[in-house]
Amino acid sequence: MKTALITGVNGFAGRHLAQLLMSQRFKVYGTTRLTPTFFSENSIDELIVSDMGNKEECVQVLTTVKPDVIFHLAAQSNVKEAWEQPSDTFFSNTVKTMYLFEAVKQVSRNIRIISIGSSEEYGYSKQMEFPITENSMLNPTNPYGVSKMSAGLMAKQFFEGFGMDIIHVRPFNHIGPGQKKGFVVPDFAHQIVNIEKGRQKPVISVGNLSSLRDFTDVRDIVNGYRLIAEMGIKGQTYNLCSGKPTSIEDLLLAMISLSPSEITIEVNPDKLRPVDIPIYYGSNDKVINQTSWERGIDLNRSLEDILEEIRKEEWLEKL
Repeated sequence: MKTALITGVNGFAGRHLAQLLMSQRFKVYGTTRLTPTFFSENSIDELIVSDMGNKEECVQVLTTVKPDVIFHLAAQSNVKEAWEQPSDTFFSNTVKTMYLFEAVKQVSRNIRIISIGSSEEYGYSKQMEFPITENSMLNPTNPYGVSKMSAGLMAKQFFEGFGMDIIHVRPFNHIGPGQKKGFVVPDFAHQIVNIEKGRQKPVISVGNLSSLRDFTDVRDIVNGYRLIAEMGIKGQTYNLCSGKPTSIEDLLLAMISLSPSEITIEVNPDKLRPVDIPIYYGSNDKVINQTSWERGIDLNRSLEDILEEIRKEEWLEKL
């Protein structure tokens, strides 16, 4: 039985990854800064409350767990917060990642590390060609993207300089049950459920809906992490994405079609951004060719599951 350590196990992707690995008979440990309330007794084998905010703390966790593979998901992943607190974001996403790399170097260089980056590392320019491949230029346009790019570059340095078994993954937008408000899909979903419950007028106020983005279900994303851990080549970088652009309008219309309520869409000029990237999507050729990863959950099922979870939460709150 392989032992996996998931940092940031109580996050959106971390919870889904833990569930997947447990079903695959991994021994699963997870770290979290605060004790979460959602973990049942059988969610993972052991939950470790640790910030992993310095090398010594990382060494202590690694010595206790003795993992075969580390999925490093812990991060500050909110772009808005990254603009408000860029130094804290860089510390969380880059410096702490370096502490982990240094600790693994000290404890055992045989531990495989799956370093989770972001499509934000690629940024955007008018000259950008699509789909974005792993060889596309890195040009992050916000502090979050800079922090993830820096962590990815350090992963490359630790692989090349010390021969460590590190793989860097750049996931694009992922959606699914458990995603918090503050992202486009859960924000739409909560409005739809509020309309169904009579708490909101049957109107959804929106900004620009013409933008095209790359959406993948989080359950497919974490399965990609697992397959990359098993079959990926050390020192390599992999995109995880659908490879297809979907407009925000099509996404919203699909969600509305899943509701019994009559809902209209209203464009609010105050929600229009002065600059909005028209299209953004990646290539998944490399991960498919090297790991046989494939998407198993289509967009409609993702949206159905998101709405059903929010409706269920509403029902449970009444008990």
